[in-house]
Amino acid sequence: MDVVEVLDALAYHEKQVAYHQAQGLWILADYALACEGEEFFDAEIAAAMHWTSAWTSHQIALALDLASKLPRTLDALEKGEIDLYKARVLHDSTMPLSADLAAQVEERVLARAEGRTGAQVRRLASRVVMRVDPDGHRDRAETRKAQRCTGVDPQADQMARLWAYLPLERAAACYDRVDTIARSVYTAEDPRTLDQVRADVVADLLLATPDKTSAVKVELYVTVSAATLMGLSEQPGELAGYGPITADLARELAADATWRRLLTDPVTGEALEFGTSTYRPPAKLRRFVWVRDRTCRFPGCMRPAHKSELDHTVPFPQGPTSEANLGAFCGYHHKVKHRTAWEVGQPTPGRFQFRSPAGKTYRREPEPVFDDPPPF
Repeated sequence: MDVVEVLDALAYHEKQVAYHQAQGLWILADYALACEGEEFFDAEIAAAMHWTSAWTSHQIALALDLASKLPRTLDALEKGEIDLYKARVLHDSTMPLSADLAAQVEERVLARAEGRTGAQVRRLASRVVMRVDPDGHRDRAETRKAQRCTGVDPQADQMARLWAYLPLERAAACYDRVDTIARSVYTAEDPRTLDQVRADVVADLLLATPDKTSAVKVELYVTVSAATLMGLSEQPGELAGYGPITADLARELAADATWRRLLTDPVTGEALEFGTSTYRPPAKLRRFVWVRDRTCRFPGCMRPAHKSELDHTVPFPQGPTSEANLGAFCGYHHKVKHRTAWEVGQPTPGRFQFRSPAGKTYRREPEPVFDDPPPF
């Protein structure tokens, strides 16, 4: 089999897998409804399928929810239009919502799910939930905030996982501080990996904060509309690398921030033009491309643009240093672009076209600065 045959075969079998997973969920939902009121009916399923009790309960809840509350999602899974992970995303995102609100989220997300990765669908679903149920989301966020905690989970071979459950903006700031410190001390001669350095920095900060780390500056990139800032809209903002945040949180983070204006197309929401004639993009152009691209442009990659490298689509000086010839690529996909037979084009600013070594074509459109589906 050549590469094209392999890819076609994988796509075919993935659709078959999705179909059979949907059939299994239909069967499970029908059986659960038939056994309604019977105690311990799930024990039979757990024993036959070699599932734990907890997993059996989870699968039954998923099946019932998709069959009754999200039937279009289960239908899309059956047709192979989405995979089981994306179906779970919709299930997880709409669990606290009423049937009517869940149906609104389902319709908007499924309309835009084609060609998106699971992570992109999860981000889209999160933003849509904020839009259709702002009061409920605010209440749930406050409840979650009250549940913040930390702990240690023992791991194999004398290791442990130290964790903290924190509000998103604080967790993002903590990680960025750790990452910034780690990168400032990491050198090519260091026998440790960057991940190992980050882990050591966490321990150093908690056990005895070094003086050299006290002045590290942390930058969070928040995108929010002027209408939201003025309280005229409840449109969610976006915290780069983490996803949608509520209008309230966006305004809170904006209270002590350095602001940079960005003009967008009023119809598409895409960032508008910016350019220069130098090789190294100036700071304003870098920030423009970061906001426009949002993530690494390689198909399916979700590495935040501001953590990626800016690459000239057409090498400089044949191609200019402008928004029409720059794109964000993470370190790994930057190497893929330059060291393999992948071909990358940018027919219009922010629109990337890829041709794989197998001859497959992929496209990534510029993502609106505010990735909201249009209202009904």
